Amino acid sequence: MRNLILFLFFLPISAISQTITQIESLQSLYIETYNGTTKLSSATGFIIKSKTQNYLVTNYHVITNKNPFNNKWLDPKKPVAPNKIVILHNADSLGTYILKTEHLFDKLGNKLWHENKIKNEYVDVIELPLKDTLGVKTYPVNYKKSAYDEVQITTTDRVFILGFPRGVRSFPAFPVWKSGLIASEPDFDQEGKPIMWVDAITFPGMSGSPVYFKSNQMVKLKNGKNAFVTGQSKFMGVFSHSHKLYIYGALWKASYLEKIFDSLP
Repeated sequence: MRNLILFLFFLPISAISQTITQIESLQSLYIETYNGTTKLSSATGFIIKSKTQNYLVTNYHVITNKNPFNNKWLDPKKPVAPNKIVILHNADSLGTYILKTEHLFDKLGNKLWHENKIKNEYVDVIELPLKDTLGVKTYPVNYKKSAYDEVQITTTDRVFILGFPRGVRSFPAFPVWKSGLIASEPDFDQEGKPIMWVDAITFPGMSGSPVYFKSNQMVKLKNGKNAFVTGQSKFMGVFSHSHKLYIYGALWKASYLEKIFDSLP
């Protein structure tokens, strides 16, 4: 974590005076998991807002170090679970950042995050209520509405995964935009879960990334007409894991997650 702290304090002043072209660049957050002082992994998260509080969204496997489908250790040689997560938040001024640590368990050892199951498997998306947002500027993902809601999104359409592959950040601490093509029929679930395949080259560190659809070209609407659409991109879901043959990546669908997010206190 020391290197990350040094990175924060030596940001050039010029970074603060810059503007951004895409609000989504502020929504993906770089995160690291720890057990005590030992760093276990880096990943991606983002914030959603319920009626009462902010939540960090990321993958179940990120904050447990376990496979959500069989609950076994991701690496049997390192059977250690995180007990806290460090988040690189946006600060009040654009281009400045602040580190916050969130605990994953209370004093009695109870989980602080919200999780869900499908039969005997965990949904690989969790929501952690944020306890410390002092000095933090939040940019919650709008998971309910977008300018693209009437667009007919289908296979071969391009989506964007905004994360931190192998911890790489776009200066000063923005995510890397990686694109991929929808590789399975969106209305059909894969592996018996509400996921779709995305044809994209992905890397560790991108787990928990929000995925968006947007286009600067003419698109087909659900009513059969063609149109140019501008405005806020459409949240498609949360990137999770690669196919066992590393051919495709899995995207947990926003249509499924919306009900979970809406039920949060």
